[in-house]
Amino acid sequence: MFTKVKKFFSYRTQEGPDKKYYDYLRDAYPSNHTYALVRGKIKPTSKLTKRYQPLHRLFPDNLLSVADIGCAKGYFIFSASDYPHCQRAFGIDIHQEDIDVCQWVQAKLNNPRVSFQKMQLHELAEQIDQLGGPFQTVLLLNTYQYLYFGSAGHPECYLNHDTIFSFLRKICSQRVIFNNRMQWQDCQQQVKQLPGAESHRDLYSPEAILSAAARYFNVKEQGKIGRYPLLTLDVPG
Repeated sequence: MFTKVKKFFSYRTQEGPDKKYYDYLRDAYPSNHTYALVRGKIKPTSKLTKRYQPLHRLFPDNLLSVADIGCAKGYFIFSASDYPHCQRAFGIDIHQEDIDVCQWVQAKLNNPRVSFQKMQLHELAEQIDQLGGPFQTVLLLNTYQYLYFGSAGHPECYLNHDTIFSFLRKICSQRVIFNNRMQWQDCQQQVKQLPGAESHRDLYSPEAILSAAARYFNVKEQGKIGRYPLLTLDVPG
């Protein structure tokens, strides 16, 4: 179902009631989540394909279920659902526009294994039993800084590493795949300007993040994607 596109924007411009969704997939932030839906197939840009390759190599050999925290346009969830034994692929995001486009793509693909919901991390942790229990694999990709500090459009945040990893442990039964900015200086300027961010800058460091993660998971470095660390956080035992 997933094929690489050499000339991503060569397909005919879509018109009609679905145009806003096609345009959103093409133009909306983040640009490294850009893909097209062409004749019932998802076609990612080369940038998205390159980002996905090191991630899926860290999936369990027998991928059964996966959740993506901050799923954006849903590519990783749709891709994971294509694994033969994956029965639950669940994406959450705080932006309704992202959830809307993911649900539209789901309907276009007629994919019953995926679902999406506007939800925060703590809400997922609170409702995990109603949603079928912890997920075997959890993706946390370029989202951690927003969980910790919030964002301009969504100032609610946790400002506590232990709180975040305790929620992750509650929703994960095997492995978290983690690729995020772990240095204060790497965070975007709009994040640094949020209320409470400046007073927590010294607490936002690789040492503090890894220390909190190690209280709940076995942490292993897996290289980098771009400039940022790629880690696996495995449930002990």
